[in-house]
Amino acid sequence: IIGLPRFSNVSHLILDGQWRTQDTVDSIGSLVYLSNITKLIRLERVPTLIFRTFIYRLINLQSLTLTTLVLDSMNAALLQYLKCLHSLNILQTEDNYGHFVNVEPFCTMFPQIEHLDIPIDNLDSCQYLIDRLEKYLISIVFRFQNNEEDEDDDDDDDEKNFELMEWAQNIQQNHQYRIHDGDIYLWLR
Repeated sequence: IIGLPRFSNVSHLILDGQWRTQDTVDSIGSLVYLSNITKLIRLERVPTLIFRTFIYRLINLQSLTLTTLVLDSMNAALLQYLKCLHSLNILQTEDNYGHFVNVEPFCTMFPQIEHLDIPIDNLDSCQYLIDRLEKYLISIVFRFQNNEEDEDDDDDDDEKNFELMEWAQNIQQNHQYRIHDGDIYLWLR
């Protein structure tokens, strides 16, 4: 397609499907102004080189939603430059449920994130994220894996909630928290 993008006012983009070649990025760029995109949702893996080319063209990206598998396919240098990125939502889909984020490289990738929703497997990882991201972090949702098989076991839920409350009350930073469905929501500042 030659000429100006057809949809020049698009700011939110949800992309699906396979990306096999660099031509995919060029095709998307011919439809929308990539520099206008502030919110991107991408739930399928993309070859790293192609995704890097694409993401570098999203110079005003503020919010990103992806899966743990997409995150795994990226390297630390890829998104570190995205200082405009404020919000990150990492999802677990059925095919990657139980796959959590490795928090150490994650903190290097997104050192200035303000709002984060992340699948997590333990409280030590939660504390690590807070300690490393506290300068910019405003809100965070820690999503713990819920055992579908143990739905009727209220004692385990109570014990888990008690453990989460105890941990949240001992956080050094000024904060408010809420526990809902075994996940913890924290507001810092």
